[in-house]
Amino acid sequence: MLLATNQVVGPLMRELLADFERAGIPCRVVAGYVETDAEPVPFEVLRACPLVKAPLWKRLGTWSLFTLESAWHLVRHRRMPSLVVTNPPFVMLLMPLLKRLFGLRYAVLVYDVYPDVGEQMGYLKPGGWVSRIWRRLSRLAMLRAEGVITLGSHMAETLRSHLRPGEVVDIEVIPNWADTEAVRPFPKSENPFAREHDLADKFVVLYAGNFGATHDIESIIEAADRLRNLPDLKFILVGGGTRAREVAHRVQHKALPNLTLLPLQPRNVYLNILAASDVALVSLGEAYGGASIPSKTYHFMAAGLPVLVICGQGTELAELVAEYRCGAHVLPHRPEDLAAAVRGFYNDREQWGRARAAARCAAEERFSRKQATGRYLAHLAARFGWDRPEGNT
Repeated sequence: MLLATNQVVGPLMRELLADFERAGIPCRVVAGYVETDAEPVPFEVLRACPLVKAPLWKRLGTWSLFTLESAWHLVRHRRMPSLVVTNPPFVMLLMPLLKRLFGLRYAVLVYDVYPDVGEQMGYLKPGGWVSRIWRRLSRLAMLRAEGVITLGSHMAETLRSHLRPGEVVDIEVIPNWADTEAVRPFPKSENPFAREHDLADKFVVLYAGNFGATHDIESIIEAADRLRNLPDLKFILVGGGTRAREVAHRVQHKALPNLTLLPLQPRNVYLNILAASDVALVSLGEAYGGASIPSKTYHFMAAGLPVLVICGQGTELAELVAEYRCGAHVLPHRPEDLAAAVRGFYNDREQWGRARAAARCAAEERFSRKQATGRYLAHLAARFGWDRPEGNT
């Protein structure tokens, strides 16, 4: 059996645990929220405090309460090996103490690298006493863990910087994934979303996700303004978050005929939106360059969408599109460059077609659900001494 802790169980964690169940590993998860899409989950859910993102004091409060509830469940189920997700980041820091007191065996899955994210976003003083203590506890948590998993090589290097000279932790890099059977291209003529929004003959540029403090939505809106004279080019923004009202105000003020703003959509509609689009945008704040990777990138690639990434130099995202030739990279706050990149795909449909094919190919060959969850299963089976289960992964 496996006990996981994750305050927000989204599609990826749900797919991971479902594939573990399918492979013969019964799972329980401590969670504040589980995205179900009206379908029953095949694993047991131990309910805990849900996440409240804003204001900051509520986020910290719900993180803290969830951490205490997770500790209680971990001790209660101490005979089960556990997978501790850094959502929230506090649970990981308790694990060395729980292991010492109760003999817990655990692995860590690092989604966001703290305190680095907090420092780069301005919430923590770089090198301050909170950050120093946090890195020491992070170091101990990794050294005492049976295994450490993270999403990219840059994130792994950031984690290794928490260690002392001479200390070695084997960090397994397993990227996020897309279910390439569920997410795939299909003709706009068969797409109800494309028909409803008159997109069948449009070249559609999509941004779907959070409107957060670190996302360069301003450049996207400005790029749409610069390209407003192209009659069959359409920008679609789908999202919510802390800046949703601000973004709605900007869009209303601009009143661009080539830009549509929509709220977050159910999964079935979201899949149709992907298939109705031609290019996807991913914006990653500079604070996250070596500390996080947006999972939606792989969904865009699975849908056969060239990916235009708005991020700093030397990031995992920039290297991804360069390695697989599946898109383009522009720096943040350069709307003129973003508009030029969109225009490039719009004008050169051969280039667009090659990037589209490359994106889908990379998703199938490198970032599929079957491959990724199979790697998780193999890694944890080796660390926890499980017999390698037979299953669909």
